Amino acid sequence: MSFLILEGGEGSGKDTQIELLKKRLDPEHTIFTREPGGTPIGEKVRAMLLNTPMEIMTEMLLFLACRAELMHKVIRPALKEWKLVISNRFGLSTIAYQIYGREHPELFPMLKDISKYVLGDVEPPYCILLDVDPKIGIRRVEGRGDGKTLFDAEAQSFHERVRQGYLSHYHDDGRGFRIDASDSTERVAEQIADQMSKWRL
Repeated sequence: MSFLILEGGEGSGKDTQIELLKKRLDPEHTIFTREPGGTPIGEKVRAMLLNTPMEIMTEMLLFLACRAELMHKVIRPALKEWKLVISNRFGLSTIAYQIYGREHPELFPMLKDISKYVLGDVEPPYCILLDVDPKIGIRRVEGRGDGKTLFDAEAQSFHERVRQGYLSHYHDDGRGFRIDASDSTERVAEQIADQMSKWRL
């Protein structure tokens, strides 16, 4: 079937909307996954990425390694079975966080080259960007009371740059759609469903 990504900064509501989609979509024909993670190796690396400071090149390559494993073990097999794959984050997050957030534009050409190899013959995914002002997003994260990851705890300026990265690139493949995630949960869910219907997902 198709490959759909929900993207967005911290506190944009991706987890909530994924759970709503799980209730709405046929579980026999839909696979849900996440980045980083989604595989046994990916989940182990996820714990390091979210909690351990590291050099930017190490961080970016670990994200790409998780993505390669996810493509091989989960996404490509599911697409071959004509299932709809929905992932909580994917390649756009690496652009937003590592290139823009970490301020390393010199790594962008390398990221694009490796990403093409990782994606292989799979068409670029559809992307729904849940866009929210970082001030609102971080307040939501703090309100959850379940602690902060390494990325949650970054300075406001970092999250502003991440948002700029998302807004600059979510439509690069012509398959992106932006939703104002400061709207109500119900209204955001309606817009996601409407856009998925337009894309015939």
